[in-house]
Amino acid sequence: MIKSWLKLLVILATLLILTTQVGCSLHLISEYDRASQRNMLSLMKKIDGFYLHMSNVAPDKRQFSHYVSGYTNIEVEINALLQRQKVRELNELTVKQVEILLELWQQGRLAHKSKDSISGFIIKRRRSEYQRVMLAMIRGEESKAQ
Repeated sequence: MIKSWLKLLVILATLLILTTQVGCSLHLISEYDRASQRNMLSLMKKIDGFYLHMSNVAPDKRQFSHYVSGYTNIEVEINALLQRQKVRELNELTVKQVEILLELWQQGRLAHKSKDSISGFIIKRRRSEYQRVMLAMIRGEESKAQ
């Protein structure tokens, strides 16, 4: 008799646990942030415009000194985006993506500074790289809305 009550109690406890788990979900990513997505889109346009403008300048006139303020302004925006992502909970993946973006930007800036010029091929490659990185971040943020 005690064994049957014990079995019944175990079954009821199991059912109770299962019914409470059905309504719960595990949330391991941050919430969608429309402002972050807008910032990412704006930053993507600025980076693309920066390199597009550069591509329309004759190669012998692409000295680093002509682009210092552009590099600096965009780096400030990348840093601002990074700080915004760091304060959001469960946002490690986006933080990592923005850190990669910042590292790429700094490497590109340093390469341009050290050569004091940039080729059309490098400009084209960088535009493509930044578009891929930015689109991945934008799509990632967009997926959080669903």
